[in-house]
Amino acid sequence: MNHLINFVLSSKLFISLSVFSLALVSQYTLGLYDFKILLLLFFGTFLSYNFQRFIFCYTVKKDLKSFWILKNKYVFQFLLLISVIIFSNLFLKLSGITQLMVLMISTISLSYPILRKTPYLKIFLIAFSWSFSTVALIYYESNLVLNSNVVLSIISRMFFIIAITIPFDIRDVEYDKKKTYTIPMLVGDKMAKKIAVFFLLLFLIIDSYLYLNNLNFGFFISTILCFLYSFYIVCKDNQKKDGLYYSFWLESCSISLLFFLILTSIFL
Repeated sequence: MNHLINFVLSSKLFISLSVFSLALVSQYTLGLYDFKILLLLFFGTFLSYNFQRFIFCYTVKKDLKSFWILKNKYVFQFLLLISVIIFSNLFLKLSGITQLMVLMISTISLSYPILRKTPYLKIFLIAFSWSFSTVALIYYESNLVLNSNVVLSIISRMFFIIAITIPFDIRDVEYDKKKTYTIPMLVGDKMAKKIAVFFLLLFLIIDSYLYLNNLNFGFFISTILCFLYSFYIVCKDNQKKDGLYYSFWLESCSISLLFFLILTSIFL
C-alpha cells in the first residue's frame, strides 16, 4: 500500500487528479458534464509536470528529486507515452476555440522553466494556468458565454491556487534564491502565510457571493468547508514538514472542494 501511495504521489498522478477535481467542480456547478475535457486536463497536467521533470533529470542534474524517475524510468516513460497518445486524441476532438485555448495554456506550461525566472511571476503563472484550464475551458467547450460571473469564478480560482501554492514557495526559498524572486523571499515566511490566508479569504468571499446570488446554499456550505480545511492545512505549524505535507495534504485542498461539494449535495 505504501508503495502504491508513493507511486501516485511521486508520479504526479495526484496533482493531475487535483486539476481533474477542480474542473469537475466547475462542471458540477453548471450541471454540464464533458468527460473528454476532464481527461484532457488530467493527462495534460501529467504531461506538463513530468515533461519538465524528465528534461531536468536527464539534462541538468541528478538529485533526490530525480531518484524516483531514475528508479522507475521505464514505467515513467511508458506513462508519458500513453499520456501523449490519449491527450493528442482528445485534443483533436475539441472545438476550434478550445484547441486554441489549450495551445495557449500548453505554451505557458512548456515555457514555465524560462518564465519562472521573472521575479514574482512563478506563482501567478501556476494560478492562471490552473484557473483558466479548470474554469474557462469548460465554458468554451460547452459554447457558453463568458460573462462577469465566469470572470469572477476564474479570479476566485486563481486566488485559491495562489493561497495553496505559497507554502511551496516558502519551502523552496533556498532553491529559488539562485533562480528567481518569490513572495516569501520578499516578505518572509510568516507574512507570506498571512498573504496566503488573505487570498483564501478572497476566494471564500467571491465564491460565497456567486453561490448566494444564485441561492445555491449547498455550494456555499461546501465553499466554507473547503476554506476551513485549506486554512488549517496552509497554517499548519510544523517546522519540519515532510514531503507528504506538500505532495498530499496541500494538493488535497483542491480535491477537498469537490469532496465537500458532493457531500453537501447529498445531505442538504
